[in-house]
Amino acid sequence: MKIILSGLIALFFAVAVAAQMGEAGKNELSVWGGFSPDSSTIITGTGRTEDARFGLVAVRYARRFNNSDKVNLKYTLDIVPAAFLSNPDFRFVQTSANTFRIDEFRRTSYAFGIIPVGLQINFRPRKKVQPFIEGSGGFFYFNKPIPGDIGTRFTFTADVGGGAEIRLKKGRAVTLGYKYFHLSNGNRGFQNPGIDNNLIYLGYTFKKF
Repeated sequence: MKIILSGLIALFFAVAVAAQMGEAGKNELSVWGGFSPDSSTIITGTGRTEDARFGLVAVRYARRFNNSDKVNLKYTLDIVPAAFLSNPDFRFVQTSANTFRIDEFRRTSYAFGIIPVGLQINFRPRKKVQPFIEGSGGFFYFNKPIPGDIGTRFTFTADVGGGAEIRLKKGRAVTLGYKYFHLSNGNRGFQNPGIDNNLIYLGYTFKKF
């Protein structure tokens, strides 16, 4: 996680410096939201939490740099006012003075956060439909420890993905994308199994300035 975030930060500053030396950028504001009905455990070294559902809504600021007719770089910053995580958990229930049973239940947690380091690379930037790849990293704060009581409320995020951006009139656009979205507390709690989700999202750019 630390290596991923450090790499994203270094990549962003390198891109920003290079872009400022070239053609001026354009600013965009958009909203987007996504949902993942299940978690992934394919990459066992990062995500080991099964059957976790995750969703979020976000407001995005982006600065687009017109680099060439083939590739366009975009810095992104996301403010996340609302996110949720629903995952299986266990609790002890007292059945008598000296006996207990273990019950399984779904634990639902809510969060807000910021994803300040993001880079999106658009291909065919002069066309209406622009395929892209992206990556970003940030921080979430949940209303309760995740994924259980011995986890933490504060978590790091990292994601990679891609999709297509459909440019409309007057600087507006619709985006359909996919993110492999990772949550981790960076071993700051007693429990850090990691949570990986396949997030499908839809976005709308409503202002360009």
